[in-house]
Amino acid sequence: MKLNRIQIMIFNKLSKEKNLDVDDYIKQYSMEFICLQRDSLGELSEKEGDNWIHRAYLLSM
Repeated sequence: MKLNRIQIMIFNKLSKEKNLDVDDYIKQYSMEFICLQRDSLGELSEKEGDNWIHRAYLLSM
């Protein structure tokens, strides 16, 4: 299953915080957040997106 619109909005926000295009952000940080190499937003599953967002939230605390 692909990402939902809320997840996409969150990834757009996370990428803007790093001053990167969303696909560049995914490519650069996917190994750190989900331990899998992904090169674009379209390659992420909903579960991977959830895991990434959860980890990013925990690290922001």
